[in-house]
Amino acid sequence: MSAGGKDRMEGDELTLEAARQELIRLLGSDECFSTERAEKEGKAILRRDGLPATERGIVAYVLNLLQANYPMHKIKRGQPEGALPDGYVMNNADGRGLYIELILEDDRAWIISVHTSKHYRGS
Repeated sequence: MSAGGKDRMEGDELTLEAARQELIRLLGSDECFSTERAEKEGKAILRRDGLPATERGIVAYVLNLLQANYPMHKIKRGQPEGALPDGYVMNNADGRGLYIELILEDDRAWIISVHTSKHYRGS
């Protein structure tokens, strides 16, 4: 991140682009973790698509989307809102309702969720 603060918004929050770059850096350097849910559901998605259904496969899938500049937005997490680290979400990442949620915490990237959204209705 820049020392001048251009990658931070007021309140010391990362800009969306700075968060994307940090996620790319951490996912690419193995400074990342997946929740048990993300690993289980992510492997099922990869198997469905004929891709290697491994934890590294999930990381590579998410990393490719981030590097391709797939749209993402920030969400507030926890109760009360903001009690947990902000999340970064990619919706419909596969054209079939794939929802991916990521967080940055303690200089690590976490893959929180990789699943088909229950709200997806198809095209």
